[in-house]
Amino acid sequence: MSSGRGSLADHPVIVIISVVAAVVGLIVGVKELKGTDSAPPSVAAPTATDTDTTLHTPAATRAAPTQEEDMPGRDEESNDSEPAREPVTQPVEEEPSRAAAVQSPGHTGLLVVRIKLGSSGKTGPDTYRVGSRPGANTEVYDDTGRLDRGCYVQWTLSRGSEVVRRVTSARCRPPSITLFNFEDSLDEPGSYILKADVTTDWRQAGTESVTFNVVPG
Repeated sequence: MSSGRGSLADHPVIVIISVVAAVVGLIVGVKELKGTDSAPPSVAAPTATDTDTTLHTPAATRAAPTQEEDMPGRDEESNDSEPAREPVTQPVEEEPSRAAAVQSPGHTGLLVVRIKLGSSGKTGPDTYRVGSRPGANTEVYDDTGRLDRGCYVQWTLSRGSEVVRRVTSARCRPPSITLFNFEDSLDEPGSYILKADVTTDWRQAGTESVTFNVVPG
């Protein structure tokens, strides 16, 4: 035992070398421990190339339209073009009606004539008192409505087979006066007929008559 201890003391250089080697080993061990703190290569973060591949590849796949799902078929394109044909067909359908409106002349068709007797001296539905002056006017219509100018009335008042009075009016609608005045034509009792023959500047014609009685008052 004593011989061993004496041998180490006799060689101090060996002791120093041993201590230095231990210190160097300690330093190297510490460095190796620090290097192990970083992430191992197997769990390293994905590179930019990997990220681009995993994120953008599905989006690119969805954005690409397919003929069956996203792209419009031939049937859909034909349906979209149908409304554009409507403005082309509508004027063609309306053209005949416009032409008919231009070619259709006014004042056509048969005349409708009505005689309106006044109520002065009236004693019943169709009865007037002798000496009455009721007066008479006309209402004349064609396909344009009621006529005024360009319309003429030939009045004829008869008692039995005798013509009592005949007058022509230059209008079919009364202005502010009565178109037909009886004057003294109803001074005798009897059965009377008042007839109105109507003509127009458009070669139309119509006739109407009314019958009434005149009785002593």
